Parts: sequence; structure tokens; C-alpha cells
Amino acid sequence: LDDFLPEKSSRIGQNRFVDASLNFTELELPEIHERMGEKSLAMNAVGDFLKEVFEKNPENFRFFSPDETYSNKLDAIFKATSRSWQREIKPWEKDLSKNGRVTEILSEHSLQGLLQGYILTGRHGILTSYEAFAPIISSMMDQYAKFLTQSKEVKWRGYLASLNYILTSTGWRQDHNGFSHQNPSFIDEVLRRENGIGQIFLPADDNSAVVAISKMLKYRNNINVLVAGKTPEPRYFSLEIAQKQLENGGIFVFDSWKNQEITDWNLIPEDDEPDLILAASGDYVFKETVAALQVLLHDVPQVKIRLVYIQALCGEGIGTFENVLLKSDFVKIFTKNKPVIFAFHGYAKTLKSILFDYENPARIQINGYEEKGSTTTPFDMLARNRVSRYDIAVRALNSVNKGNEVFENLAKEYQKRQNDALRFARENSVDAPEIENWEYLKF
Repeated sequence: LDDFLPEKSSRIGQNRFVDASLNFTELELPEIHERMGEKSLAMNAVGDFLKEVFEKNPENFRFFSPDETYSNKLDAIFKATSRSWQREIKPWEKDLSKNGRVTEILSEHSLQGLLQGYILTGRHGILTSYEAFAPIISSMMDQYAKFLTQSKEVKWRGYLASLNYILTSTGWRQDHNGFSHQNPSFIDEVLRRENGIGQIFLPADDNSAVVAISKMLKYRNNINVLVAGKTPEPRYFSLEIAQKQLENGGIFVFDSWKNQEITDWNLIPEDDEPDLILAASGDYVFKETVAALQVLLHDVPQVKIRLVYIQALCGEGIGTFENVLLKSDFVKIFTKNKPVIFAFHGYAKTLKSILFDYENPARIQINGYEEKGSTTTPFDMLARNRVSRYDIAVRALNSVNKGNEVFENLAKEYQKRQNDALRFARENSVDAPEIENWEYLKF
């Protein structure tokens, strides 16, 4: 056999690109800038950041997209590069070149394979997709996670860039595509891995999204998923708060009765607990949770409410790989026995499985996507799945109500407000002015 084998240096196994550790170099990442403007535009912000990543890393960074770069509001990258196109380019066609570093093919399978190969030769990349179609490549992601797990036991395997996904055009805002484009199950596939490989980020606004994508690009030998919408939404956090939040494992805590953000869990006083915790994970459900908090603060200011936002989840629990929320800290934030109303971006069972090992999970009411979709308005979509601001406010009142007639009457009033808003939406095909023009809290 040796007689017809090529010279040792010419064999596939000896190709220097097979060993990523021989080629791997860190990305040069740009500085993160505070997002300005009236509205939060998470995907636009990520696109602006990635444009600078392209500019600073001309040799080892690519972007993979199933023909959705513009649709997903990430088109700022075309200021720095273009789509790779090897055939004739017509005069009227734009953002195409033979040396483009954006690969657009309407085949998630092909893109996953191309990205894996690119990473395994020591380079860096991101794959973006509509959230509903990422499950197409769940099995490929799972096989790659198995490879990463096994490769940790191989001495010569060095650093690999993380496998990074951006999922947008999420199910909560498929106003025109409807039920077929509503499927948050990819995050289930990532989180259920027992190998400590996968984590997800659910930033609440544009400042948080840019901080998250920057962090994702620094990780090695793991899988990261960023899930955020592409529509104009409220901005809740300054860049400083967003950075501190991610340093704390992606956890934000705000005590409304003291108008105080808490960043050190050891400073949470045991003798001044909330009556109720409102929690959320996911941008659109956080928006409703903030609105519910505002409603309750106006109508029942005597109720002490703690607001908690969870941006990061991993297979080990709440938080990021390097900063998983300890069970003792969970008790400090969520107390031992106070009611928790939790609105989640995906399926409620996904979060239930994560919270199972934490203190007294039976008191936590979790609501998320319930497979009740349609081509409809944003508020109607949330109400269909029982995570509207009024749904949350009613649950909150019921959880602290001890036969209080005022609370019972308020709950009926909130249900009436919801019914009126839904009637308006179904008659006019847009949400009611009270929903559209809501002024949200900033923290």
C-alpha cells in the first residue's frame, strides 16, 4: 500500500488545515458603542457590530445566511463585504462579488456544513436563520455537539471558534407569515444537551444584543445561540447596565418598591422580601412583563414587586457557562416561597426543566408559547398564548390575593381591558392605541 501513497506531506491527514490549532487566531473585535435613537433595533445593532468585525478580520470571518440577510435587518454587513457569487454578475445586481464573505443559499443544511468546515479549519463564522427554520438543522447541530464533547479528550485538538447562531424573525412577531413561521424549539435542542456545550442568549434590547454577540464571538469549543426580534421595540438598558447584566450571568434584578437595581446578590436583604416576583426571558415577553409591572405599580403600589430578567440559559441552569446561578443565589433572588410569575420566550416545559432543581419550583407559574399562532397583531399573538400584560397582571393579583375584593375587581378590569384591546385588533387589524403608544420603563 505504501507504494502508491503520496508523499507524507501531500496526504490529506497531513494537510495543515486539518489541524485547526495550527491556523486558529483570535478575532479582533470592535469596541461596543451605546445605541442611540428613539427605539431599540436589536438586529440592526448586531449588523452594525458585525460590519466592523468583517472590517477588522478580512481573512478569517464569514457569515452564512439562507437568503435572509436583508429580511433579518443584518444588511449593514454589506457595507464591509458582499455575497459570494461565482457566476456572471448583472449590472443591476447588488451586493455580489467573487470575493464576498457572505454565503447565501436557501438550504440550512448546506450552510451548517459549510460553517462547520470553516470553523474546523481554524476560522470564525455565524449562521443566521428565521427562528422557525433552525430546527431543520437540529440533528446536525447535535452531531457537532457530540464531536466537540469527544474532541475535548483528544490532546492535539486545540481551540475552535464557537459555533454561533443568530435566530430572529421570531414567532412572536410573524404578523404576516403566521403559524407556519412560529417554532421556538431549536433552543430546546441546545439546552437539553447534557455535555455542557450549549447556551442561549435572549437579549431584551439592542444594547444587550450587541454585548451578547460580542461575548459569543469570544467563546471557544461550544455552541451559542442568540435569539432576538428584528422589529423596533423599547430600549430598557444602557450599555453599562447591559454589560453588568451579562457579567452577572445575564441576570437583571430590580426592586420596584425601592426603585433600585441589585447587582450583588449578597446585598439582597432577607428582611425586606418582595410579595411577588415578575420574571421574564425573551424580548417580547419582557416587554409585556414590564407593562404588567407598570399597571400593578399604578393600581396596587402597596404590593412589593421584584422584576427579574434572565438573558442567558445553559444546560447547567440559569446563567452563562462561567457564571451559572447557584442554588443559594437563586433563593436570594427568588426567595424560598414567594410566588413567581414567569413569562418565557419558548415552550414553558423548556424552562420548567431548567428550574426543576432550584428551590420550590412548584410556586413558579411559567407561561410561554402554546402553539396558538396565526397571522395577527402582536398583542393578539401574545394574548392567544396567555403572556399579554393583562394576563400577567391578573396572575400576579391572584397570586397575592387573600380574598381582597379590590384585587378581585381589578382582575376583572384587566380582563375587560384585554377583551377591548383584542376586539379592536380583530376589527382593525392593528393593535389599539393604548398598546401601540405605551411608554415603557427604562432601568
